[in-house]
Amino acid sequence: MRAEIHHLESNDHVDWNAFLQYQSPDPYDDFGWFHLTVGATDVLGGNDFQVCVATPRAVGRIKHDKFVPGILVDQYDAATVEKAIRDRVESVCGHSWEELVGQLRVFMQWEYEGMAGS
Repeated sequence: MRAEIHHLESNDHVDWNAFLQYQSPDPYDDFGWFHLTVGATDVLGGNDFQVCVATPRAVGRIKHDKFVPGILVDQYDAATVEKAIRDRVESVCGHSWEELVGQLRVFMQWEYEGMAGS
């Protein structure tokens, strides 16, 4: 069983097209949050996740008092961000949905994070 992205959007832009048009003031020092719906391959349903994507120089501005899960990119632009998210999520595989979620939670915030039993 493999993880698959069913939906991806930028939290900071109206839609993905707007993010495609975005030009960072400093693409080597930028970050953003993204919403994903992830399911198993060949399965219609999925769960929602939030992930922060950042360049190494931007990490200090997003890390408050605790660890922030996320994905590092060398350059912050739509093509690089999308590829990094897809590569990371689609590399996750396991024997059950619970295994996939466990691996995804290492670098993303799950919609049920912090609930009893999660």
